[in-house]
Parts: sequence; C-alpha cells; structure tokens
Amino acid sequence: MGKIRTFRYFRPLERGRMDFHPEESLRCDNIEIKVIDRFKEDLELLVVPVRSLERIDEILADVGLKTSRDFFEEQCREVISVPEKHFNEQTGQGLLTFRVYFRNLPGSLASINGRALVVLCLHPLQERDQAGRKNYRLAGYAHVNSFDYMDHPSGALLPSYYYNLLRVSTFSTNGKALYRQCGMFATIFSIFDELTKINGVNVGYANFGKDNRGMQRSMEALSRLFNKGYDQFPVNSYIKINRLFRSRRWSERLVDISEDDNRIRKFHEKILEGRDRFLLQQYATYDSFREMFERVRSYSSTSRIYMLPGKNGEIRAAALAINWGDYFDLTLENPRGLFKLVASMKITERILWPIHFIGEVGDVAKLLKGIAYLYEKKHKVHLSLMMSQPGDPYARLKRSALRDPFVYFTMYNRAKEYQDLESSCRTKDGRISIFTETPLT
Repeated sequence: MGKIRTFRYFRPLERGRMDFHPEESLRCDNIEIKVIDRFKEDLELLVVPVRSLERIDEILADVGLKTSRDFFEEQCREVISVPEKHFNEQTGQGLLTFRVYFRNLPGSLASINGRALVVLCLHPLQERDQAGRKNYRLAGYAHVNSFDYMDHPSGALLPSYYYNLLRVSTFSTNGKALYRQCGMFATIFSIFDELTKINGVNVGYANFGKDNRGMQRSMEALSRLFNKGYDQFPVNSYIKINRLFRSRRWSERLVDISEDDNRIRKFHEKILEGRDRFLLQQYATYDSFREMFERVRSYSSTSRIYMLPGKNGEIRAAALAINWGDYFDLTLENPRGLFKLVASMKITERILWPIHFIGEVGDVAKLLKGIAYLYEKKHKVHLSLMMSQPGDPYARLKRSALRDPFVYFTMYNRAKEYQDLESSCRTKDGRISIFTETPLT
C-alpha cells in the first residue's frame, strides 16, 4: 500500500496518559506508517497535544523548521478557514458553503477539548531562515479529540476519538492544487488509524455534509482498506433567526445557574435520564461534564447554563448556551436559497448554540425563546444553531427553513464490541441515537 512515511508523536513522558498539561515535558516517538498519498516530496508529519501548541516553536526547532509562532498561527488560520462545502460536487446542488475564521488560536481550540491531539502535515521548502531552519507550508490540519463514552454492555468508561477540523491547503501552482485533497486526507487517516492502535481506542467518529459524495466515497474506501467497521447516522443542522422566535417575557423568567453546583449537578442528572442510552454519550459522569463546562466558560464568559424555574424553584427546563461568536467568525460563500437572504443581513458573525435541553417540550420552547432574546439583546447574537436527528423529542422546536443536512459516521476496530454497544442502544423501532451535542466545531 503506497509508501512509508514517518510521523513524530509528541506526548507526555509518562506513558499511558491521554490528558496533557501545557508546561510539561514531552517525549517524541517516531512512528512509521503506510500511506497512499501521491505527493512526491517530503512531509514533516507531527502529532501534538493541542495544549502544547503554545510551545510550537520548541517543537518546530526539534524538527529543523522555522520556529516563528506568528508564522505558524498564520498558516493555521489560512488552512483552517478553507471553505467547507455542504453541497453535491457532481450536481452542484445544495445550499451551503461557509468559511470559519477562528479567533485566538490555539487557545480557543484548546478550551473546547483539552485532550485533543493536532495532526499537522508540514511541507518543508528549500528556503531557510537566518538560523538555517527550513521554511514550510502547512499542507494539512486535523484534530483528534478524545472523549470517554459509557460502554453500556460492560458499564465501563472507554476512550473514543472525535475527528474534526480536517482541512487541506488549497495552495496552487500554475492553476493546479499542489496538495491533492484525497491523498493528503488518506495520509492523515493513516495517522488516525495508528493513534487508535497506540492508545487502545476502538471507535472514532466525525461528520460531513450529506451531499459531500467525495468525502463519503473516501471514508468508505479507507474503512475497507484499513479493515474498519463503518456506519452512518443522519443529522439535521438548523439555523433559526433569533428575532423571529425570541420572547422578552420568557427571557425575564430565566435563571443563570452557572455558579450553582447543586443545580448544575441536577441538570446533568436530568441530561442522563433522557440520554443514558446514546451511542456515544461523552459526559457520562458529572466530573467530565463539569470539566467541559468550566473549560468553555473560562474562555467564553458569555457561555452559560440557564434554567426556567418552576413555582418552587425547581428546574422546569434548562440548556447550556454556548456563544460560538466568542470562538470564530462565520462567512457564507455564494449562498443559495434562504441562506442568501441570511447572508445579505450580515448577521452570521455571531451564532448561539444551545445544547443539552432538558424538560417538557412546551417548557423547553419557552426557555429557547427566552435565551434567544437574551443573547440578541445582551450580546448581539442574531442566529441560533440547533441540531436534530430522528427520535429527537425536541425536533419540532428546532426545525427551520434554513436546514443543512449532514451525516455522522462511526469507524470501529473491534466489530463485536461495537455491535454489542449498538445493540444496547437500539430502540424498539430499530433506531440508534448517536447525537452527542458536544461543543465542538
């Protein structure tokens, strides 16, 4: 299969640990992998803890590349902001192509999942700086986020990988792309596969646009090539215009419980009551949920947990409101249909993502109306992002004419263990709920 490349895996000196600390010393293991990319030149392949990107200058020095942190971050912004296309490449049909510009790299990304690994494909160039280190171009970028999920058959917490921000540089020479997307992606996939083996991870998952046929073909082909199981789950992403469904009345009833540990604990308990049989429930323990929330709000102070109280102060409905506008700017490119109208309103730069709804449907409807009003008036957030899949009890509340269908996929190494997990999550109507509602890009 193709050629042999080597990636450098920077990880803690202490073996077997999957969490990281920004200041700790790292060891570097050189690991050979088989790849099927057609890129003829050398690539410097690095796997780095996201929390160690603050020290990327040290890591680049170790491999003889230009050490400027500003240059590295500029390269990251350029590649990460490559337009993400959610339409059929063959027919040209679809509604959505968007570009995301992350703020405050890498701190914003590290705040989302502190256990994440970053995969970097660097193309060394001939030019050298004054210190004799080679210049480079960032050819590919991806995140490997690590979450523990509840394995229902065994009752154990097991690690999983969530892959996102998979980007390939669009740099071109003489009108031709230098880095073939499928080839570079295949190389990154080989690294993903090796990391599952090294760290004992059975299942990984990610998502892509429903009509992105090229990505689907690539994933199906690579899963066969690497002898992995493969499954898909449809999900709908909706964008609601806050001004059209907000309510001042219900905003005045909201209570911010972000500082109330007892209520947050109760909130988490109620989340599990309705979602305990999700396929990949990432926050199966209160500690993991609380850690995620504290990490998010340490970066985004406007991300909070709101509840709608009952007559006796009990939680009637609640949700975690994540202000995505604190993390990035989003621009729609050549939008179609109603997305064209939204783009013309110039309101896409700030987006709210309310997740982890609990409560009766009617109460959650009031909660969401109140949150929409609060964030538009207080934080100038004009849009709300909501996601739903078949069987979602709140699907009716989330629906909007602004719809972007996409697909979650799972890939797994050990068929029996994974199939046992699916069987334990399957409802009477044969459905499996994967929906994770994790605050990820």
